[in-house]
Amino acid sequence: MKNTKFFIYAVVLLLIMFGFAFAQPNINKDDVFKNIVANTDAQFVSALSKSLDQDYVITVPIPSLSQERSEYIQLVDITKACTTNGGEVISAYPEIYKLIRSEENELIVKVFLYIDSKGGERRIEVYYTGGDWMQYGLVYFITNAGEDKNLVNAYFIDELSTPDHENGAIAPALNPFDPKKIVEFITSDFLEVDGNVKTRFSKVASTFVQYAR
Repeated sequence: MKNTKFFIYAVVLLLIMFGFAFAQPNINKDDVFKNIVANTDAQFVSALSKSLDQDYVITVPIPSLSQERSEYIQLVDITKACTTNGGEVISAYPEIYKLIRSEENELIVKVFLYIDSKGGERRIEVYYTGGDWMQYGLVYFITNAGEDKNLVNAYFIDELSTPDHENGAIAPALNPFDPKKIVEFITSDFLEVDGNVKTRFSKVASTFVQYAR
């Protein structure tokens, strides 16, 4: 029964194709395909699609929010340029770290540069800290994003930090050591398209740094 139904559909398909070929000799092949699919039983479409050449398979990627925003904000990873031979990443704003709650373990995970909508060069340092007893730690973004390049602010980032601030026993929503996750979060959640920090993030510390980049 299934073979008979498939044969009938095949015959109908051939008739439709021949009809388009003779009635509209200049029609585009893609248009023919669209019309065939529009007039074919849904069950047959699946079998039809598998038998067609891959040239007919059209994939339309839908950009994510982070991809759309990255057209405006392009992060440049300069971590290696800021790293000593001993593997320590050096901050451009060491004074602000004295104003942040830090535990025994601390390191700058990543350093990014980007150009804001007014052509200003801005910097983001991704800072991680945690105690020896903590499985997961706390993350801050240190940045001079904003109108004044010499004003450096620290922002606590909930999404990259453990919700358990005392014991660090609960994993954060996002892995703070995954570069892709960090970039996606910065471009889609942390920064506005003009390069400024979104208003939902509150400063936990601020300091002026003369000639900060």
